[in-house]
Amino acid sequence: MLDMDKQSYLYGKREFEGKSLNEIVRETGHHFNTVKKYADREDWNAEYKPRKKRVSGLDALKPVIDEWIEEDLKRRRKYRRTGTKIYNDLRASEKHGKLLTVGKHTVINYVSRRKKELCQKTYGTAMYTVHPIGTAEVDFGEVLVSTPKGAEEKAHELVLSLVNSNGGFNQVTFDETKESLCEALQQIFEYIGGVPPRIKFDNMTSAVVHIEEHGKRKLTEMFMRFTMHYRFQAIFCNPDSPQEKGNVESKVGYLRRNYLLPPPQTEDLDAFNRELLDKCMADLEREHYKYKVPIIDLFKQEQKVLIPLPKERFRVFTLEKGKTDKYSFIRFENNFYSTSPEYVKCEMWLETGANEIRILNNNYEEVARHKRQHKRTPHPTIDFENYVGELIRKPRAFLASPYFSTLPEAVQKHLKNLVYPELKKTLLLMLPIIREGKIGDAAVVLELSAIRDAEEFAAAYRALTEDPRALPSVTTPNTPAQTPYFPNLYQYKVLLGGVI
Repeated sequence: MLDMDKQSYLYGKREFEGKSLNEIVRETGHHFNTVKKYADREDWNAEYKPRKKRVSGLDALKPVIDEWIEEDLKRRRKYRRTGTKIYNDLRASEKHGKLLTVGKHTVINYVSRRKKELCQKTYGTAMYTVHPIGTAEVDFGEVLVSTPKGAEEKAHELVLSLVNSNGGFNQVTFDETKESLCEALQQIFEYIGGVPPRIKFDNMTSAVVHIEEHGKRKLTEMFMRFTMHYRFQAIFCNPDSPQEKGNVESKVGYLRRNYLLPPPQTEDLDAFNRELLDKCMADLEREHYKYKVPIIDLFKQEQKVLIPLPKERFRVFTLEKGKTDKYSFIRFENNFYSTSPEYVKCEMWLETGANEIRILNNNYEEVARHKRQHKRTPHPTIDFENYVGELIRKPRAFLASPYFSTLPEAVQKHLKNLVYPELKKTLLLMLPIIREGKIGDAAVVLELSAIRDAEEFAAAYRALTEDPRALPSVTTPNTPAQTPYFPNLYQYKVLLGGVI
C-alpha cells in the first residue's frame, strides 16, 4: 500500500494534468493496477478493516486461565504464577490436559497479554456513575467531641466509602496529619478484612505535597510507603473538584449525623473507634438506595475482590531528629516534651505516631513516651518518673515544680511546713514510695498522725504498710548454734498410768 503522498501524486496526474493511465505508469514505474486504483478512486473515506478473529486451540482453556490470573492479581507480584507455571499446571491436570493442544509459548503469550488487559480493567477503567467493583473513596470531615469537663472541641472523622455497595466506615481523629490518615485507613482495612484495589482521594496535604506539571502529584513519603505496603492504587481528584468523589462527600455527613451527634466523649479513642466500626457494619443491613437489596449483600461481593492484608503490619510513624534544650525538653509542633535529665542540649530521635510520641536516643533506645498534643499547650508535657529522682535532690526546686501540684494535698501541706534539712530527708524517704506508686499510702500516714520529722514519718509509714508478724530472721557469724529442745514426758506417762 502506497503512503498518502504517493496516492495524492497519482491522483493529481490523472485528475489535474489529464494524463492517461499508461502515461502515468511509464512516468512512475508503478504497476498499472496500482495506478488505476488510486488515479480513478472516487471514495476517499478512511477505511477501517477490523481484524478477523482467529480460532485458537487455546479457546477451550481461556476461561480457566482467566480465572487463575484473576486469583493471582489479588496476591503480591512475587506470589503470582508465571505463564510457564500455568502451562505446566494445565498439562499436569487430568481434566485440562486433554484440552491442551497448543505449545508452551502460545500459553505464555496469552497469559502475558491477558494479565495486562485484566490489570487495565481492574485499575484503569471507569465510566461516569459506573465504578469497578472494589473502588473506594476517602475524605476527612469535621466533627465535635465532648471533653471530660463537658466542653466541646473540634475533631475530625476519616471516612472510607465503597462506591459499588455504598458501604461506609469512619474513624475519629484529632487532626488530619499523614499519621492520622494512614492509621485510620489501616484500622478500616483490618476491620473489613482487605484493601480496596482503587481508592480516590482529594488533594489533602496529608497525602499530597504539591501538584506538579501535567497533574502529576508529589506524595508524602509515608503515604507512598503506605500505598505500596497495602498495594492499592491511589487516584486523585482534580483541584477544587469535590463532586468527583460525591459518594464519600455524602457519606461524611451521613455518618456524622447518625453516629457522632450529640458530640460523643472520646477519652479512650481506640475503644470508641472500635465501637464505631461495629456500628458502621450494622448499618449495612439497610437497603441500597438504587439496587433495592441489602447493602451487606453487595458488600460481601466487594470483599471477594479486596486485596489481602500484608503479613507484616505497617508501622505508622515519622522518624525525625530534634535537639533538647537546657531543661532536657525537645520541641515538636510548637509543643515541648520531656526526655530525661541526662539528655541536655543533645540530639534525639522523635518517632511520631497519630496519637503518641516516642523519644529515642542515638542508639534508638526509648527514653520517654508521651501522648501527642494536637493543640498548642502553655506548659511542657513531662514524664515525671524520669525527673523525680533529680528533683528530690533539689528540694526547693521540687516544691516549685509542676509535679508537686499533682501530689495529694496532705503531702503538699506537710512538705511545705518542713525546714530544709528535714525536707531533704523526707523527700529521700519518699523517693521509693513515689516510684512504687504508693504516694497515696504516704498521704494516709500524714492524715492520721502528727508527723514532725523524717524519722517519725518513716516509723509511721512502716507501721501502716508492713506486717509486724512477718519479721525476718536475723543471724550473724557470732550467733551461737541453736539446739532444739524436746521435753522428756516419760515420768508424766508413768504417773498417768501410761496415758499421756
